[in-house]
Amino acid sequence: MATRRKRFLVSYDVDELARLDAQRNQVRLSRSEYLRRISLGQHLPDAADFAGMAAIGDLLKVNADQARLGNLLKLTLDEADGQIGVPTVARIEDLIAEIRKTQMAILGKVEDLHFEIHPRRKRRT
Repeated sequence: MATRRKRFLVSYDVDELARLDAQRNQVRLSRSEYLRRISLGQHLPDAADFAGMAAIGDLLKVNADQARLGNLLKLTLDEADGQIGVPTVARIEDLIAEIRKTQMAILGKVEDLHFEIHPRRKRRT
């Protein structure tokens, strides 16, 4: 398939190429994309955004772990068929409620972090 893009050759010595690669790795772009953005004065991703996105991913994993724990506790109650004492059932139900509360707090933090990283995005109401 034909392309309208034009190629050109740019020469670098070993040190310059190492410097270029170090800079482009910080913003996680290919050499071509990095040079294209630099030469056209376009926005480069902020390296701090990647740390924030990694933190969001970690929080979402914890949130998923919380959900699995709550589901396992619920399954335990369902399979017990009333063989667990009332005080134990109450403690497990309290634990499930606490897990849900923690999940909501985690999701709130994820959303706050997301909109701190992407301030132009609109929050869902």
